[in-house]
Amino acid sequence: MSSEDAVQIHDTLARYAHCIDNRDWDRLPSIFTADARFGSPGNYTASRDEISERIERVTPYHPHFTTDTVIARLPADSDGRERARSWSKYFIVRHDGSLASGDYLDEWIRTDQGWRIFQRRVSRGQRWENDPGAPPSATCR
Repeated sequence: MSSEDAVQIHDTLARYAHCIDNRDWDRLPSIFTADARFGSPGNYTASRDEISERIERVTPYHPHFTTDTVIARLPADSDGRERARSWSKYFIVRHDGSLASGDYLDEWIRTDQGWRIFQRRVSRGQRWENDPGAPPSATCR
């Protein structure tokens, strides 16, 4: 992964938190592909509109922070599009001051507008099945 590509992906991750926390849904195209999937296996959304609708239903909503991102290039898809994946930690600060954390496991596609998230798997501490660092494990509950 080139440093330029990594900077673009990190920038998009930062814009995600600002967009979601501020309910700035007009900016979703700068973060997700039109057919993006968001959620967890068996419980994915299928579009940017479904992503915003899903997040609007979260109450109470707590701001969140994305940290410790690692990025790896993947082989091109069957259409020849460049792909990457990232693994990030996130934490949220609840209104009572308590914290919660988990993982974002993202698959990226390079579009004409730049790197966009094609799939975001949100989990509470799981890793990619084939992660070279360690097998899947729960890091928090």
